Amino acid sequence: MEKKQGSIDTEFKLLIIELIIIFAFVPVLVWVSMITDDGIIQSIIVSCESIMMGILFIIAHFKMNCKKDKNYKKCTGVIVKLPIGRSGLRYPIISYEVDGKVYTVQSRVGHRGIAVFFFKGKKVKVYYDESNLAVAYTKEYISLIIGCLIILAGSMGISGVFYRVFLMPK
Repeated sequence: MEKKQGSIDTEFKLLIIELIIIFAFVPVLVWVSMITDDGIIQSIIVSCESIMMGILFIIAHFKMNCKKDKNYKKCTGVIVKLPIGRSGLRYPIISYEVDGKVYTVQSRVGHRGIAVFFFKGKKVKVYYDESNLAVAYTKEYISLIIGCLIILAGSMGISGVFYRVFLMPK
C-alpha cells in the first residue's frame, strides 16, 4: 500500500508572508534609491529582508517537521522505488517494518539528476504513528538549508555595508 504524505498548510502560509515582505520593501527601495546615491541604505534593507526570509524558512522547516503528536516512533526504512512524479522529479518510496509487518510511505521531497539512482537501497529514518502503523512521514531538511543560506547571504550584505562605512579607506 503506497501512500503519499499529506500536505501541510503552514509552509504555504509562510511562503505568502515571505512574498508580502519582499513586495512591501520594493517601493521602499525605489524611494530610497531616488533620495540617496551611495546604496548603503538599500543594501541594509535588502540584507535585513534576506535575514527575515531566512528566519521564516527555518520556522517553516520546524513547523513542517516537528509533529505535535506524541504517538510517533522512529524506525529505519529503506528506499525501494524511485517513481517519476508529474513534475519530472523522483519521489522515493520507502519501506519500513514494524512488528514484523512491512509498510510503505512515499516521500514528499522530490529529487532529480543522476544522483537519485544511488538512492535505491539507502537507509532513512521513518516516523510512524503507533496507533495507525500505516501512517508515517520522513523529515525534510531543504527549507532549513535554504533558510540558513539566505541568512548567510543577508549577514554578508550587512558585513559589506559595515566594511564600506567604517573600514574602507576614504
